[in-house]
Amino acid sequence: MSKAKWLVAALVPGLKRQPLKKIDADAPALLKLLQHWRDEAGRAGHTVQRIAVAYEAAGDGFWLARWLRAHGIEAYAIHPSRPIASIPSF
Repeated sequence: MSKAKWLVAALVPGLKRQPLKKIDADAPALLKLLQHWRDEAGRAGHTVQRIAVAYEAAGDGFWLARWLRAHGIEAYAIHPSRPIASIPSF
């Protein structure tokens, strides 16, 4: 999770395109973007019952999941995995 910019992608019901947006690393801006996409789905005739977010987070990146959950967003912070080359083969 970058401290400067976040690249946010979505699957939005009713939209043929798959939105992709680069935003400043700012939780309120992310929430606003998610709400905007929910509203776009509504205008396309689809009601969004839940919003789920998943992202790779290390170190201090887990705060965002707690913040999003406090704002009604289902959030999953995924710990970065080891590089494939370092995984032992069996």
